[in-house]
Amino acid sequence: MNTPLLPAVDAPGILREVAFALLLRDRRPIEIDDLAFVAGMAAEPVREAVTRLAKGGWLDLDDTGRIAGSAGLSLATGPHALAIGGAAFRTWCAYDALGIAAALRADALVETTCGRCSTAITFEFRNGQPDRSGPERLWLADGGGDLRGSFCTPTVLLCGEEHAADWAEAQGGRGRLLNLAAGARLGGEAWAGCASAAKRLARP
Repeated sequence: MNTPLLPAVDAPGILREVAFALLLRDRRPIEIDDLAFVAGMAAEPVREAVTRLAKGGWLDLDDTGRIAGSAGLSLATGPHALAIGGAAFRTWCAYDALGIAAALRADALVETTCGRCSTAITFEFRNGQPDRSGPERLWLADGGGDLRGSFCTPTVLLCGEEHAADWAEAQGGRGRLLNLAAGARLGGEAWAGCASAAKRLARP
């Protein structure tokens, strides 16, 4: 799970990128037919792909079947708050928040809690760079077959070295600890394709 997800060359990856860009731009759920149109794909295969991606945890769907989250950026759900350009989003894991802000080179605000003690953690990005490297640490889980359960849920921010060490031990070493700056650099690479899609689809 630590390898870059994007830029995508496969159809599901392209759909995730385009959905991410539309959510960021329009700040509202996406009709599947609209996603197909923007992606330049036939509607029926896109519907089938969206169903598979949602079942695998790669997309969020709302109660009407519209796309409400993609590539970690969600209008609907997620334990971490990410504000970009005055728009409020949620993210599925702490790494999403770091990577998205870094890749977009955005001014952003991240609000979450320590995965160990629930202490509030808040920091800002300026032009895609976090305002500090620590003392907080990112635990980047190795992940497995279940995206949300094996990667997103255990990938959290910790308030300092002591709780970071506790979390790493509890996870059996199945991941690694990074400071905020390193997590942002790595995440910026992982979300580069999403950022490129967002730039292409930005309104004039």
